[in-house]
Amino acid sequence: MTPARPYRRATPRALAGLGASDVVTQLPSAGSPQPPIWPLRVGAHGAYLEVRSSPSDGACGVSNYPCRHPGVDVAGPYGTPVAAPETGVVVAATDGSSAPFVGYGPWLLIIRGVASGKYHLLAHLDPSGYALAPVGTQVKAGQKVGTVSSANHTHWELRTKMVPDFAHGETNFTNNSDPLAWLDSSSSEALAAVLLLGGAALLAYLMWRS
Repeated sequence: MTPARPYRRATPRALAGLGASDVVTQLPSAGSPQPPIWPLRVGAHGAYLEVRSSPSDGACGVSNYPCRHPGVDVAGPYGTPVAAPETGVVVAATDGSSAPFVGYGPWLLIIRGVASGKYHLLAHLDPSGYALAPVGTQVKAGQKVGTVSSANHTHWELRTKMVPDFAHGETNFTNNSDPLAWLDSSSSEALAAVLLLGGAALLAYLMWRS
């Protein structure tokens, strides 16, 4: 039986002041794949590959309008804790003022996941939290790695490479995938593994009793 998926889009519900929509989530367990902010709410015009046609839809970084959004904007007011989506290692931490991370400030982190091998870019963090997860820090899924800046969201990208090979035609779109799809899949796999291990333990116990 396929386990129920705990992360799926719900009917949009306004989040006061942030223009965000709820995504149905269950409370994540420590060490399991999870969103950087829980409850998981996607900011207005902040979905993966959503088209932004004007500044009112959000910034396009160094691109002109219209543009597509290469990640997910996870809504949370200033000071909200931001957690590692996956157990891994912090491989980059910078202010986002120089290439190739222009537009991702005022502070960003990149965590390489151990299980997936993917790079989780968490941007628009408050610089005051830089000491929480410097480069080289090993972090567990759910561990606090920063806080939300005055942008009232963290921009979350899931990258195959830390930086696309721009010289050979790669972009943030050929290099990126939907973080929510990864979360959905990873959470389902983790739940299936727990059920499998639990079943094996029960079977071993029953055999021992007999």
